[in-house]
Order: sequence, then C-alpha cells, then structure tokens
Amino acid sequence: MEVFGETSRITKIINDKRQLVKHYGKDRALKIQQRLDEFSAAENLTQISHLPPARLHQLKGDRQYQFAVDIGANWRIIFEGYDEYDVLVTEKSEIVTLSIISIEDYH
Repeated sequence: MEVFGETSRITKIINDKRQLVKHYGKDRALKIQQRLDEFSAAENLTQISHLPPARLHQLKGDRQYQFAVDIGANWRIIFEGYDEYDVLVTEKSEIVTLSIISIEDYH
C-alpha cells in the first residue's frame, strides 16, 4: 500500500527515522517504523492483522471513517483508507492507500 501523511508535518516525521526518534523516543519510533513497513508491504488493508500486536481496528463515533493500529501501551497510528480512485472507503479489501492522520495516545 502507499502511505503518506495527512499534513506536511506528519509526512516529514514518518519519512525520517531521526524525526520519529526525536518526536516519539527510540522504542516507540521502532514500533511505528515496523507498522509503516507492514503497511508498505501489504497489498490492501486485509493483510494487516486485527490481532495483537498490530490490532487493526476501525474507530467509532466522529472517527467512524478512520482506523487505528497499536504501537504499544495506549499509543496508536490513526489513519484513513482510500481505494484505487482516491475515494475514502472503510472496506478493508478496497483500501490501497493510507493517509496517516496522527500518532497519538487517544485514551
């Protein structure tokens, strides 16, 4: 899958390992990079496990079109998925592009 940041700030952080470490610390940065590598290797979102450690899950409420994966403790990578025509979708098998919205502890 293609992965990009929703903002230029997120894009800069996820594309630079030094920036990941600077913003999230060494251990968390390694987990974030691992998840990003998993996204890049997958053809679509069905290839990302809904079981731990990734624990892919769709969010609810005002974030109903967003997904999250665990990166440890309460930290998550929050993202939206798009199909091959760049239309926002929630069907995992259609998602081929991810827009990283944030990396945060939303609990």
